Amino acid sequence: MKKAVVLGMILLALGTLAYADASIGFGWGRTTFTVASGFMGTGASTDITSGWGLADFPTAPRENLDIAYSGDHTGFHFTGYMDGTVLSWVGIYGTLKLMPDMFSVLIGEFNNDGWDDFRKTSPHPIRDVHNGNVGRFNGYGIIGVLAPKDSGFEAAVMYKTADPTAAGAPNLIGGTAKNTNFGLSYTVPNTVKVVVGSTTGAIDPLPVERNVFGRVELLMVPNLTLWADVKYEGFDVTPAVSIINAELAGAYDMKPLTIVFAGVFGSAGTPAVSTWGVVPEVYYNMGAFTLGLYASVAGSSLAGSGIGYMVEPYVKLNDFNTRISFVYAGDTLAGSISTWRIPVMIDWGF
Repeated sequence: MKKAVVLGMILLALGTLAYADASIGFGWGRTTFTVASGFMGTGASTDITSGWGLADFPTAPRENLDIAYSGDHTGFHFTGYMDGTVLSWVGIYGTLKLMPDMFSVLIGEFNNDGWDDFRKTSPHPIRDVHNGNVGRFNGYGIIGVLAPKDSGFEAAVMYKTADPTAAGAPNLIGGTAKNTNFGLSYTVPNTVKVVVGSTTGAIDPLPVERNVFGRVELLMVPNLTLWADVKYEGFDVTPAVSIINAELAGAYDMKPLTIVFAGVFGSAGTPAVSTWGVVPEVYYNMGAFTLGLYASVAGSSLAGSGIGYMVEPYVKLNDFNTRISFVYAGDTLAGSISTWRIPVMIDWGF
């Protein structure tokens, strides 16, 4: 009898998993070792160094651990980063599918990479460009998500809370409005996607640094990725100041050649200081390996700031997901010293 009960429990568990999605992943994520680095220019050091932590992300070996489960009514997600020997859980949340394929509630921690349904980054393979992480729901809290299946519509509201592990974690009810993020998106298939929303930084009673943002993404051209967004903040800044940031990004995949670009613009301060940057990249997939060239140019309206630049030709060993680069960076200021390095980046997992 006992054997029959145990067998029945096993069959029940297997039957449940047959209608659920469960996964576990481990990645040796974006670990970079600099084979050699140094300086160039009048008065530059002649020393050549190697090792971790030489101007590339991350600054030490990093492993990623992801555990996820999704059933008909519930789910959970764990994300952990291990730098060296220390494992930090940066994303831990559970999902209640109160109305499957319609309305869900997420409860927990959304730190580091955050909850990114309304965030967008440029299509650069490694050095992606984002507009200040605009659209990211980040921190601790509760997220309600309305997303009717196949409707193209999604709406979400996040009530942010203090770190529950810190002293005095309970929120002041009076700060509810200040601690609320929201986002809306609507997709017309093969045509356009529109996103609007508002997110915050710290939680009340600290200055929350609220922003409002909008994004338009074109979907009508095959193999073309193209979007633009703009963010405005300054509502909670004292003294009052208007802060505007915008980004235009895209890519065109011509198989095997891909062209990627991003342009950013910002304005802040009194009087206003504008900043700008252009980040093109081109790479060619040759099967066993990929040849690429990345570059960036950036500057500002601040007198005497100069124009900064970086050039990075690279080769990627596709079967091993390993990228070897030569990076040269500097600026146009008179007498400035430029830097160079040869990083090897490894990014693989299961």
